[in-house]
Amino acid sequence: MLSLWLRWELRAMVVLSLTVQLILIKYGNRRKFSGKYSKLKSFLVWAMYLFADWFATLALSTLLRTSKEQITSSLVIFWTPFLLLHLGGPDTITAYSMSDNELWPRHFFGLCFQIGVAVYVYVKFWTITVTTLNFLAIPIFIVGITKYAERVCALFMASSTQLRKSVFPVIKSFQFEPIQPLVPQSDRNEMSLEVFKPLFSDLKLRIFKELHYIFQMKSRDVTAEDAFKMVEIELGFLYNQLYTKIRIVVSRTGVILRCICLSLTVSTLTAFLIIVGKHGYSKVDIGISYLLMVGAIFLEIYSDILHLSSDYGILWLTSQNNWFFKLIGSKLFPFTEANKGIRSMAQHSLLGYCLNPKKNMLTAVLNTFDTEENLEKYFHTSWKDVIPGLKEIIYSHLLEKRKKYEEAEFSFDGLSGILDDSGYKVLLQKGYVKDFDWSDINWSVFEVEFTHRLLIWHIATDLVLYDDHRKYRAGTLGPYCQFSKLLSDYMMYLLFLCPAMLPEGIGNIRHRDTCIEARNFLNGKSNSWEAIGILIETSDIESKSFFVEMGSLRKSALFEGCQIANRLKQLANNFRLDHKEKWEIVGQVWLNMLTYAASQCSWKEHSAQLQHGEELLTHVALLMAHLGLTKQIHLAEMPNRLKDVNFRPTWDWDRLEYRLAYYLA
Repeated sequence: MLSLWLRWELRAMVVLSLTVQLILIKYGNRRKFSGKYSKLKSFLVWAMYLFADWFATLALSTLLRTSKEQITSSLVIFWTPFLLLHLGGPDTITAYSMSDNELWPRHFFGLCFQIGVAVYVYVKFWTITVTTLNFLAIPIFIVGITKYAERVCALFMASSTQLRKSVFPVIKSFQFEPIQPLVPQSDRNEMSLEVFKPLFSDLKLRIFKELHYIFQMKSRDVTAEDAFKMVEIELGFLYNQLYTKIRIVVSRTGVILRCICLSLTVSTLTAFLIIVGKHGYSKVDIGISYLLMVGAIFLEIYSDILHLSSDYGILWLTSQNNWFFKLIGSKLFPFTEANKGIRSMAQHSLLGYCLNPKKNMLTAVLNTFDTEENLEKYFHTSWKDVIPGLKEIIYSHLLEKRKKYEEAEFSFDGLSGILDDSGYKVLLQKGYVKDFDWSDINWSVFEVEFTHRLLIWHIATDLVLYDDHRKYRAGTLGPYCQFSKLLSDYMMYLLFLCPAMLPEGIGNIRHRDTCIEARNFLNGKSNSWEAIGILIETSDIESKSFFVEMGSLRKSALFEGCQIANRLKQLANNFRLDHKEKWEIVGQVWLNMLTYAASQCSWKEHSAQLQHGEELLTHVALLMAHLGLTKQIHLAEMPNRLKDVNFRPTWDWDRLEYRLAYYLA
């Protein structure tokens, strides 16, 4: 058995290495799309990303410790440069996370070391193979070294230091001819990303108030669908810059290198077809050799097609001074992936998680190591489409905030007040209902920290929705009911599985204690949802106080959520407020919490989250930046010395690359 393994060990490693490359090139850039299986795809890519280097390195080390007497076929040595090619990785993924980009020095030394090992192994077994076959591997060595060097270069360019330096371009000539793009939408999206690229590096922009029109999307008659589509394209540009080789591949030098590498690989395959028939090699070894060469050609062609058909590739094609490239770019434009904006959003219901635990033997075993129960949390996460109506209501809400910003004359204090509004002003505006004590609700959005507020209103939303459906009001609740439920469950998902994207707090502790409180309260009850429904039926002050006190023994928000649900029910029943208006209040609170969370999340966290899939919160944050609704863009007064000479600042998109550094704060 041991001798059999020693005989097939290297062959198995080589084939597995190629298999991992094929999986990565298929799913490497698919993880940027959110959906039901996005976490599984992300886990698959993570595992394959680790295995890719491991299998290739293990195969090289196996060759390194193998003696000449153990080599049964000289074709085994011919596989050595293919392992170097595999270490270069597929073009669709160079880094799994942003931290991998910071490790580019380690990959650089790995490049030097692995090239040394590959060359040493090849020279070591030079004497036992056919001379023609020796020289036949040299072109593959060139291809492998090129691919590995491209990966190191891509990691280097995506590192945080280089991203910051990229804001300050090196001007090689004072003469600049602006590019006239064939596809203005993609070109403008790429230029817009250049404006906001400093934000993702935690840099701030300081722009004169006279240029506020560049953050005014409504002047261009942009619809909600168009706005989300634009943001999707921009985040696609950002993802490609951070996690793929596209900036290296889709360039004049990159295209030349691609053509050379592909020509060398095809030439090697052609020569191998002629030479291999003259020698008595094992059919298995010949088959593996063909598999490696055909696999290398497939990886090259497939990645080139993916890159050229992307928004980045189309932009590059259409900006070339070549009619053929422009024609190809214009034909590929309708087939770009980012044509719908964000597609889906995660959903998590805290009460559903507490009342319907999905326990099994597997989760019980894994929870021994996974103390945060992330796997069980994932099983309780569902996905729903981001419906057009939700995009419309979010976009309209942002335009209203933009209007308030204009009314505040673009002052920083006015912007801070608009962004820090987490729903309190909505309740003040609805205070026209006479004899209703709004203080019983106002405290939940004004006096508590954000994660506490989120839990309270999430529970209240679920309870009020359950009460309305139980009383057959589903057809009279209006669109805000659906929007509120979608946003409520989405924000709870962020608190549940992506807490780093929300303002700091003790959300995990509150979530845990709320679940414990809910399970203790419902223990032994036959119908859990009916028992929960009883909570909002209790309206006397003494019982309410008991509930609040009971909840405060821990960091639970269960009974505080019940109190808010009870008050919302009274608002509709006792004060003749239409149920649509009731849900409009709830919906406006959730919209304010969404925009507040988007403005508070760091831009680095937004870019880091792209590795797991697109998030609605990131799209909203970038959309807010387009409207100037971010504290990292300061619209400042023009200095008096410029006003005295009647200076009129202008914004030139074509020269943006050379002028953006001027606007850094």
